[in-house]
This record gives sequence, C-alpha cells and structure tokens, in this order.
Amino acid sequence: MDYERDVLLWYLGTVADNARYPPDLRDKATHIIVSFMRHRNAYRLLAQATELARGELVMYPFQQVGNIPRNIGLPVRRFGQNIRAITTAFGIIPTNADYEGHPIELISILDPAVEANMNDNQRLEFHRALLVKERQANADLARAVQRYGYHYIFRAGLQQYYMTKTVVEMLNFWTPDPRGNAYRVRVQRICYAAIETRLRLNNLEKTLLIRTTRSLPNDALRFWAWVERNRVAYSAMKACILLLNRLNSVTFSCITLSSGAFGRLAYTSKKHFVPEGAA
Repeated sequence: MDYERDVLLWYLGTVADNARYPPDLRDKATHIIVSFMRHRNAYRLLAQATELARGELVMYPFQQVGNIPRNIGLPVRRFGQNIRAITTAFGIIPTNADYEGHPIELISILDPAVEANMNDNQRLEFHRALLVKERQANADLARAVQRYGYHYIFRAGLQQYYMTKTVVEMLNFWTPDPRGNAYRVRVQRICYAAIETRLRLNNLEKTLLIRTTRSLPNDALRFWAWVERNRVAYSAMKACILLLNRLNSVTFSCITLSSGAFGRLAYTSKKHFVPEGAA
C-alpha cells in the first residue's frame, strides 16, 4: 500500500499546484493532502481520492466561527449553564476541534484496533463507508446548529454516533459460531437495535436479549460495553436536546423514528428538528 499512497500523494500535489485545474478541484486536492498529514491512513487517502475522481468529495464548513453571532438568542446561549451541567455530569472533555466547530471527521476518534484484522479490500470499504457517514453527520450537525445554535456537544455526540454506527455495520463483534455468519449478523443487528432505542440497557433487559437471541453472554456484553463506552458524548447530547426542548417550551413525545442520530424523539413545534433521513 506504500507505493499506492506515494503515487496518490504525488498526483494530488500535482493537481493542487497546477493553475490549469479549477480552483475548487485544487482546494479539494490540498484538503486531502492536509487531512492525510493528520490521520496517516492510506485507506482513507485512497477513499477520498476516489471520491475526488468521481466528483463526490465534499468539503464541509466550520460551524462555530460562522455561527457565533447567530447564537445570540438561540437555545445554546440562553441555556448555556444547563448544558454545561449536563456535559460536566457526563464527564465530557471537548477537543479543540469541538470548540472551534471543525467539520466532523470520523477517523479522528476511530481506534486503530478496529481495522487491525481487516484485509485491504475490507479496510478500503470501511473507509468509504466512514466518508458516507461523515456526510450524514455533518448534515445533522448543520441542522442542529440552525435549530439550537452551535455547541461542541453536538459535534462530539454526532461524531461518536456515526463512528460507532459505521463500525457496527462493517464489523461483527460475535465470535465464530457453528450456526453460521448469517446468525451472527442477525443477532448483532437485534442487539444494536435495542441499544439504539434505549442508549443504555439495564441488566434485566440484557439478560432477556441474550436468552432470546441465544447469544454467548460474553459476545453480547462485550458488544454493548463497546457501544456504551464510545457513545458517552452522544448520550450527553441527547440529554441536552431533551432539556433544551423542555426549557424552550417545545412539547415532545417519545416515539420511534425510522433512523437518525437524534432518533426516538419527535418534537411537535413550528420549528421542529428531525435528523436527515428520519421519518
């Protein structure tokens, strides 16, 4: 992969420096190179270069810098102390990128061990999937900013949600089983759907799911522990949104939405917020 990486970097550098190419294309080539200097992942580099060649690569705006004036009068400004209390209770420590409202990059919080056992094709597909989810994450972030104003908890929470969602869709946590791979895929899907609905399952709920799916307890418990551990900021974000809508006198009802990082909540208001792709 080293040879392919070096060729791609040379090609992207050529595009970035060549005034004959459109400015937008040159900016995107530069963006990929700068991004690679941070993550150093050849598979993400290849996935981004592929999107560039297909005209699919998107460069997302910074949210914080452009929205500080617009925050005045919005919920995040009026109820900032309440949000701070929640993020403190959850132990959230924002990064500089969270504070500054950088575009979401899922690879920035990805544990390298996740892709350690993937072959080359699987790793490339995984990073392509991450880029697709990044589009959804940044779209949801923009909608949250429009509705509530910018706060770092939205970026941190959405980043965790879409990173974990991609990993679960691309990687199976269940150990090899005589009942076959289809069984492992089905059981993980069921266990993930349960934690999507509740965020944190109690011991009784976990025991019932293990019995119903006839899973090995260690597999299911390891899976749930990983999701919970990697969604602390997402849980805090959900709590903040619930509180913001209560304080903002928005009535809401807990109903099941088809999808979306803010799923399982629908708000009845003239200015309602529903994540992209949700019913």
